[in-house]
This record gives sequence, structure tokens and C-alpha cells, in this order.
Amino acid sequence: METGQAYESRNVSNISYSKLLDPVSDVISLMESLMSGAFGATTGDQRECCKRVHAYCWGLHTLVMDVITSLGIENAATRPAVLERFNALSDPARAALDNLSTGFDGPLGEEQQATIAHVIDAFHSIEGAMTNIWHYSMLRHDMLEYAEDEFDGAVLIHRMRSVLRDVILPEVDARFCAIGDEAYLSHAFGEIARNIRLHANVQEARIKVQEFGYKTDIGILDRGRGFRATSDVSIEPFWQARDADPGLGLGLYLARKHIEGCGGSLQMGSKPGKGTLLKITLPCLP
Repeated sequence: METGQAYESRNVSNISYSKLLDPVSDVISLMESLMSGAFGATTGDQRECCKRVHAYCWGLHTLVMDVITSLGIENAATRPAVLERFNALSDPARAALDNLSTGFDGPLGEEQQATIAHVIDAFHSIEGAMTNIWHYSMLRHDMLEYAEDEFDGAVLIHRMRSVLRDVILPEVDARFCAIGDEAYLSHAFGEIARNIRLHANVQEARIKVQEFGYKTDIGILDRGRGFRATSDVSIEPFWQARDADPGLGLGLYLARKHIEGCGGSLQMGSKPGKGTLLKITLPCLP
């Protein structure tokens, strides 16, 4: 077995599966509190929405347990029905939450609104984790095919904007013509932005874009907590600088693999208390 494979297998066995189950359990508990009136009375329609979310989340809990105990994270994508089950449970639950948060079924009190906002955040965590598990499993089984299309590279910067509240763009024009798979590169940049927000504990980053003929270098710097580790280790699957960090430790690994799949590269350097710098190189047309 190769060293990299041994490293991955060891890390898979040491995953804190509570990071997958806890958000689902939190939603179940909060829905029960809402239905019991712990945060204020609910109307009939509101209670029905809470019941639906509660029921769907028990289904999600069962699905996650199936992935953990029988399928395994590495094999999730080999069973398309897993994704179908997840969407069939997640989509209607999110629709019910949207109804509650927008007041479609009647106005909510302040505590109820705060609770629903927390539940929606938990759902984002659930969806992000399952998406990354799916991508990781596809990579492990060589199921990914990257397109070689030409598209406006500014979409990647906008993808980061959708995850970070404020991204400080360079003064130079950041619109470059990239070659690769827009969907997977957008996912990669979204995971980079999510890591900055969750792990660096900052809400903004500086981005510098430089074009050199047929390649573009993108530097992304945050002034966050930083960490002590070599670039190679810190971008391995399931590696995390701190055990208490949220997520599964797949975000940067998937970002690197997607960027490499599109003919690019990703390097990282970090220092505790100083922040983290990512250097991304992508092919482009001048």
C-alpha cells in the first residue's frame, strides 16, 4: 500500500462521526422544543412545518448512520440511491424551514426566529458535509470527469463572495479566461472560502490575481488564526489543525483535487497568529 493510501485509511478510521450526526441531532432536538412551545406558541401550520422537519431529520439521521456503519464514507458515491435518499429528505425539510423563516405560515417570536436561524445553519452544515463526502467518494473510485471548457474566471471570485461576507478584490481587473470545469472549480473556491470563515475565524480575505500568458496565479490571504503544519499534510483528507474545528477536514483536500483535475495546482503556507496564504495556479487563455 502506498504511503498516501495508508494515511487516508488511518484518517478515515479516526474521523469524529459526531460531526456528521450532531447537526442532525441538534435539528431534531430544536424542532421538538418548538413543537412543545418552549420558545413560544406556534400556529397549526407552523406546527405542521415543524413536524415535517422533525420527521425528515429522523430520516437523515438514519441515512447518515447507514453511511457510517454499513457503506462507509469512501463508498457513498457507489450507491446513487444514497444521494437520492438525501435529496428526498433534505429538499422538503428546507422548503418547510423557508416557510417558517419567511413568516409564510405566520409570524414567529424573536426566540423562535433565532431557533429557526440556528436550524438553517445546521442544515447548511449537513448539506456541506454530505456533498463533500460524495465528492470524496467519487474521487476515491475514479468516478469524476473534468470538462475542459473555456469560461470567465471571475465566476470563481464571485463564488467566494457568496460564502464570505466581504472579499477584498485586487485593484487590477480580476476577469480572466479560465480553462476547466466551472462547476468543480466553483465548488473548490467555495470550500476555500468556507475554510477561511470557519477555521481562520475571519469574514474577509485579500485576493490578488496575476496573469502570465497561459496561466493565472491567484493568491488568497487571510489574517486569521493560522496553524502549524506543512503544506502537504494540511491538505490531506480529514486532517484538521484543531480537533474542535467544525467540518470533516475534506474542504481543502477536495479543493486541491478539483483544481488539479482542471490542470492547475494549489499550495498553502500558514503560521499561527499570522494567517494563511493559498497560491492557486490555473490554465487560462491570454
